[in-house]
Amino acid sequence: MEILKKRRPIVALLLSFLTPGLGQIYNGQLKRAVILYSVTLLLTMLRLFTDLFSTLHGMVFCLLSAVGFFLFIMFDALYNAIRLKEITLRKYNRWYLYVTVVLIQIFVISPPTRSLMSFEAYKIPAPSMAPTLQVGDYLVINKKHYNKRRPERNDIVVFRHLGEPSKDYVKRVIGLPGEKIEVRHKKVFIHGEPLEEPFETSDDTTIGSINGAPGDNFGPALVPIGSIFVMEDNRDHSYDSRFWGFVDISEVKGKVLYIYWAKDKSRIGMEIR
Repeated sequence: MEILKKRRPIVALLLSFLTPGLGQIYNGQLKRAVILYSVTLLLTMLRLFTDLFSTLHGMVFCLLSAVGFFLFIMFDALYNAIRLKEITLRKYNRWYLYVTVVLIQIFVISPPTRSLMSFEAYKIPAPSMAPTLQVGDYLVINKKHYNKRRPERNDIVVFRHLGEPSKDYVKRVIGLPGEKIEVRHKKVFIHGEPLEEPFETSDDTTIGSINGAPGDNFGPALVPIGSIFVMEDNRDHSYDSRFWGFVDISEVKGKVLYIYWAKDKSRIGMEIR
């Protein structure tokens, strides 16, 4: 058998960074690589199929566990490359097999894994949802929250807008399917009854139009079945269903759960209601 007299630690480290366990394969430790990669998959399954990300503490636990184990795999590959110094080459110790494994990880395994993630992160770029959400807040949403349920009033949701399908919007559900909604002098009415909105803010005391449209007065209009009427909390600086209409429920991507990072550190971990 061909003997390779020297293992390059930096190569083992780089291969482990590209794909967990590949550095161990480079070191001729196939069984060790399989075990480590299996544990990596197990940690991935925990993120995919549990609700740990539904709280900030759960998210931190998952991330620290994944990062910690990933660093352990890299250190293990580096350490063993230094310790072994030389190995007997196996059939799998070929550069083109390493490249194949990396390509499979990047293009075959990673994309469906990302698509199966129930949770996704967003950043608030504008003050239209203030004071509930502020510029610079980082949010976690549950993408599967509405798989078996309908949006409820006051849920803060992320959705695609039909006019700009490449962009995601964050707004509050105000009107539900089949409801008659009306805005009179900034006040929302559902079936003629005033809606209590402790989160709503208005800094313009005049009653008129917003961006040339009658935003302070709307309707009455019937929310179509299968749709919702959304508004933002900062009403005088909001561009919402008052201007461009209803949102199809099928366009809703998920429900906002909590803030995981913010400029104001006291807001970190705050649940969104």
